[in-house]
Amino acid sequence: MKRMLGRLFIASIALAFVAATPVFATIEWQWQFNTAANPSSANVGDPAALANIHVGSFGQGWHTDWNLGSATGYWDLGKNGTVQLTIPNLASPTRSYNATLSIVQWIDNPIYTGVLSYSFPGATLLASSSHLIEATSRGSWVEYDTVWNLLPRDNPEVITITAPSRGAIFDRITVVPEPTTLVAGALLLVPFAISTFRIRRRSQVG
Repeated sequence: MKRMLGRLFIASIALAFVAATPVFATIEWQWQFNTAANPSSANVGDPAALANIHVGSFGQGWHTDWNLGSATGYWDLGKNGTVQLTIPNLASPTRSYNATLSIVQWIDNPIYTGVLSYSFPGATLLASSSHLIEATSRGSWVEYDTVWNLLPRDNPEVITITAPSRGAIFDRITVVPEPTTLVAGALLLVPFAISTFRIRRRSQVG
């Protein structure tokens, strides 16, 4: 009896997680841009997720030979160049949740400042931060993180990232869903857990 209750409890948690978070079949998507492929499929996560790069004026496109630290492949977007990410199944059709968009950029003020513009229909920007990845004598690689709240929807999510007039150089882009709905699913199971433990306790006493 005890084993059966324990198994039912574990199975219920698993089923709730699956039902609450269909989006988390892929935990993250990452583009490392190790080649000049354009569009570029995600290196981590569903390869159907694509990054389409449009190089603006004065942009030099993909390079790997500029001696920018340890990076092995990067894109020079040029003036107002764009990266458009298309990520199937990023959004959940039933509930909203948060996701973090991270972009590793080359910074050598005053030319490359790290300032980007974002278009993310159906999402609201909640927070932003940055931290150093690698410092060199010529400049630094810095990761810029933005946290977004995604509304429920069925269609693939499209994120457009636009460089400023002075251009931008980036090395890696990552999108990570935050498992807030996992916590919500777990909380929904608390009453069942309490009931299960009460039954087990009664059976032990009896």
